[in-house]
Amino acid sequence: MTTPITTGELFRVTTAPAEARPLLWTLERYHNAIDCGVLTTEDRVELLFGHLIPKMPTGEPHAVCLSQLYELSYDRFGKQYTYRAQDPVTLPNQSEPEPDFVIARRKVYGKAVGHPKQDDILLLVEISQKTLIYDRGDKLRSYALAGIAEYWIINLQHRQVEVHLDPDTAVGDYRRTTIYREQDQFESPFGGDFSVLDLLPPPDQLATAE
Repeated sequence: MTTPITTGELFRVTTAPAEARPLLWTLERYHNAIDCGVLTTEDRVELLFGHLIPKMPTGEPHAVCLSQLYELSYDRFGKQYTYRAQDPVTLPNQSEPEPDFVIARRKVYGKAVGHPKQDDILLLVEISQKTLIYDRGDKLRSYALAGIAEYWIINLQHRQVEVHLDPDTAVGDYRRTTIYREQDQFESPFGGDFSVLDLLPPPDQLATAE
């Protein structure tokens, strides 16, 4: 059974008062810091709304889910698209998050082209257990403001998939959100029919913390 909800019903992340916020990073400054070696892969941060946000370590359930998602997507679509796992996407709100999985228009993303941008992204997925508040809050807002058409949260904690569609780029929210439970099937506007069970790791995997 599916449960339509509004995104406003999900937990929201509040932000600190303006006077307490640290200096904001621009995309240019962030890229320069990476190019100069000031920030490296060992720093494990991503840029969201001009802030450097620490990234959570990847646990076994998360890794199993990501592998299943990658294999399922490649089996279905083959080389039609570019698949990216935990790699940056560049968004227009001083953000360069590293979502767990992205299906993008096929091209060679590199120094000349840059990372995928909002118009390149066909499906964006976060795999969430301990990051659920962040993925439903600031990350969702960033993706909606950028106009990401289809955003999934694979919710390992509750063994469900939360599908967000129809972004409102003025307010940073999605007009349609539907929760699909473990036994449900659903239709993705981009990808067609999916079974929630095919997207989740086996229940015994969740004994390992993300």
